[in-house]
Amino acid sequence: MTARPVLIEQDVETPLPDGTVLRSTVYRPADGEPCPVLLTRTPYGRDLAVNSAYFNPTTVAAAGYVVIMQDCRGRFGSDGDFDPSVNEASDGAATVEWAARLPYANGSVGMWGRSYFAETQWRAASLAPAGLAALAPGISAGANANNGSLYRGGAVELGCRFSWGHASASANEVLREFSEDAERQGKEFQSWLDLDRSFAGGDAFDALPLSDLSARLGTFMNRHILPSAGESPGNGFTRLWDETSAKPVPLPTLHIGGWFDIFCPSTLAQYAMQLAHSRTGAAPVPRLIMGPWTHTNFSGGYADVNFGVNAAASVMNGLGDLSGLHTAWFDAVLKDRPESMGRVPAVLLYFMGENQWRGFDELPSPNSHRSWFLGADGTLMDTPASGGSIEYDYDPLDPVPTVGGATMIHGAYPAGPAKQHAVEARADVLTFTTEEFEEPVTLFGEVTATFFAASTAVDTDFVVRLCRVAPDGTSLSIADGIVRASWRDSHAGTGLFQPGHAPSPIEPGRAYEYSVSLWQTAYTFAAGDRLRVQVTSSCHPRWDRNLNTGRLAYDSAETVVARQTILFGEDHPSRLTAGIL
Repeated sequence: MTARPVLIEQDVETPLPDGTVLRSTVYRPADGEPCPVLLTRTPYGRDLAVNSAYFNPTTVAAAGYVVIMQDCRGRFGSDGDFDPSVNEASDGAATVEWAARLPYANGSVGMWGRSYFAETQWRAASLAPAGLAALAPGISAGANANNGSLYRGGAVELGCRFSWGHASASANEVLREFSEDAERQGKEFQSWLDLDRSFAGGDAFDALPLSDLSARLGTFMNRHILPSAGESPGNGFTRLWDETSAKPVPLPTLHIGGWFDIFCPSTLAQYAMQLAHSRTGAAPVPRLIMGPWTHTNFSGGYADVNFGVNAAASVMNGLGDLSGLHTAWFDAVLKDRPESMGRVPAVLLYFMGENQWRGFDELPSPNSHRSWFLGADGTLMDTPASGGSIEYDYDPLDPVPTVGGATMIHGAYPAGPAKQHAVEARADVLTFTTEEFEEPVTLFGEVTATFFAASTAVDTDFVVRLCRVAPDGTSLSIADGIVRASWRDSHAGTGLFQPGHAPSPIEPGRAYEYSVSLWQTAYTFAAGDRLRVQVTSSCHPRWDRNLNTGRLAYDSAETVVARQTILFGEDHPSRLTAGIL
């Protein structure tokens, strides 16, 4: 198909029912022939460079679409005040209906975009605006506020939330807010720069209590971010967050996610919800793409491991980049050209370790499940060992640093798989390792840890991490999770907060059974590889430190050292369980 010349229009206004005006950049075929609209809404600046391999507005428009990139309320070019999540349903629905009526639109609107852009899709769709015909959410937020978005296992997602808040209170917004007072603008911008260096280096996260940061934070952080560090899972904002995609939509959906993304469980849950909806005949069968990607890195390459050029969002088994796949999928669902997706399987998953894509008709279930049991001398075995225990001390003032993982922390803590040698050299990190595999073993789906532990504290944390140990001894992180002892009964291993529960302290010295979800993976261990499980009590600054006192790091600086005991054996079958494909 011949590419059509593209016209780019700036500051296109969308008047909302309450009088607020939102502004967009519009890319459209210059001939004015009515086309489907592809809309995205962002709080990060509509003219921020978009990863062309993910979605290139110019080439997509040249393929016969009106691409609209809109600033959310109160951000950059749009009027009003930005209140995260609160106005996105009504503003999005109104924008969809406005876009469908544009003279160069044909009345059909699809939405696209990743992260917050994906949240705006689900919220708009919840009001079923006229003209909305398809959603393509990437690394999608929603439906997991207490399972990685805001909290995890009862702990606060400190690094992610504070990094997002600081970036959202961006330099551009500081400059805009004080544009009429040059002296104040200079001082506020310098304060933002000083704080930016502190976050980039990581020392801002070291504050105890965390509430002391208030004097250094701007209005946005103090209003929307800092208070959450002093709240509990299941609060009002988490309920608002989870409403993002609480109900299925009667629309075709394309879900894009990453195995190391902070919203990996949400992407998979949204796909599963739409798949179940399709089986009732109420929606088309959804599509899913899961790569070895983080929230911001779609290359498949990391400092400590590279999954190959084919892992990148620009290649994918020669299927083209994600921008081209977006175009082909929208051609199929908005232009009635199903043949455009002929070579692309309904579900496309990247299996790490073997480093190849596999296609399926729908997300498969594991063929079986396998458990490895913790034992003496750091062993992992197929059956429970004889009884025993191992101890370590956890000092909140000397926490285990975050090294890799499904994170989104700016600066010194990059996300993704990472070598664990420095972590595993610490006395407060226990490791349990299998013998070498005699043949390849593919872990697939959710990984969980069930273990028995006692502590001298009235509350504490336990972190469990799955690693692959190569024949040369390199230990590489794959997946992990955390449980806060006082919230153990509120999550029951699912990672999801169960309404009606409240935190309950633990009795010092008493052994409890804990369950932790390490989320999902697709990783093939080769013959000669070994599987390793780490057990420790912190991962800073990814999660807020447990002070071992029963009080939160938000409002207390008092800490005590906890003596932690991990038990194993037939009476205490501590184990890691994973699906096998």
